Amino acid sequence: MSAVLTLLGALDDARLTFRSREALERHQERLAHGHLRWVAAHSPAVAARFRAAGLPLSRWRELPPTDKAAMLASFDTLNTVGVTLNRALAVGRQAERTRDFTPTLATPAGPVTVGLSTGTSGTQGVFLVSRAEQARWAGTVLRHLLPGGLWGLRRPQRVAFFLRADSPLYRSVRRRQLEFRFFDLLRPLPELAAEAQAYAPTLIVGPPSVLRALHRTGVRLHARVISVAEVLDPDDEAALRGWGDVVQVYQATEGLLALPCPHGALHLNEAHVHFDLEPLGDGLHRPVITDLRRRAQPFIRHRLDDALRLHPGPCPCGQAARRVHSVAGRQDDALHLPGAAGERVTVWPDFLRGALAGVPGLREYRADQTGPARLTLHLDPHTPDTQAQALRAVRDALRRSHADPGRLTLDIRPLDPPPPGTKRRRVTRSWRPE
Repeated sequence: MSAVLTLLGALDDARLTFRSREALERHQERLAHGHLRWVAAHSPAVAARFRAAGLPLSRWRELPPTDKAAMLASFDTLNTVGVTLNRALAVGRQAERTRDFTPTLATPAGPVTVGLSTGTSGTQGVFLVSRAEQARWAGTVLRHLLPGGLWGLRRPQRVAFFLRADSPLYRSVRRRQLEFRFFDLLRPLPELAAEAQAYAPTLIVGPPSVLRALHRTGVRLHARVISVAEVLDPDDEAALRGWGDVVQVYQATEGLLALPCPHGALHLNEAHVHFDLEPLGDGLHRPVITDLRRRAQPFIRHRLDDALRLHPGPCPCGQAARRVHSVAGRQDDALHLPGAAGERVTVWPDFLRGALAGVPGLREYRADQTGPARLTLHLDPHTPDTQAQALRAVRDALRRSHADPGRLTLDIRPLDPPPPGTKRRRVTRSWRPE
């Protein structure tokens, strides 16, 4: 019952919409004051970071950032619920193997859910979430995604989650007007399509690559589409609008990072998370986050690998939280290609995604830097026409990014279907310099 109350409280918390940066920053500072005192008292790893930096808690913004590798290395003393990394990995991997996501870890602080990231960066991430944190997540998400927020529950809402892993929360908060159903991505696509047709969801949540494949089966749905876990490219968004309006949520192992407003713009979740944005050049920024709510597994001055483009101006909705124009890609996926003088230039994934999205008839693709001066394009369909147009589009995009296509070998191959449940990354860099 406490989880349901937390969910409904977050769903109806209109106080967390701020109209001025000053009010938003005062709110963040109030949250940080109490949150950091609690975390430093219960997380030896966080307390040690402040001691090593010689900083009091009040100067938390100056704390040197940590990253995913450091988080995993200190996992046992970072989390506040007494869970070791080996124990968390064992439970998470058992759930992945059996597809039974009901077990939780019993801890002195109460039941805790374990989740695993897909490990697209080479290291699989682990996250711990308490029952109250799960409920707050669900309420916050639904407050932004249900038409009319809490008033949207005046009629039954059926939420379909097309995800790699289930969560016990989806069943624990089910009530007459709000129902969740998990659709396992490892099941055959025709089965998922038939079940979705029968379920008739009002909201459908999933990675755009999966929802696009589901859309191609011809299943007819009338639902709001929520894109998660992958970058939402314009071609996917245009196709999915056949079911209803399309918005996206920016979420990672590290937390709930951005949510849509009533105008469809993606706003940083600054009511719950503090963002420092480190400039990367080319109008891009890398986030350093401090989650001001999560206690089971604190994220304090944690640097992400993502590169974000922000909207320069205010949103018509009036919110003070900054707007994300796009997630340009992961820093590890940025291509390092030869320029006109042979120097290395950085080409961000969104340049190539934007170029290839405009190739007529191209259903799917992947571009991978496989050598210091080699780019491999995997295309579906792999026809002479799509090959020629994809090459032309990529060369134009590289020139706009100050790379020199003449110094580059471009290979073209058929695109093999990805294993079920794999996160789509359309632009990658498998080559790493020595």
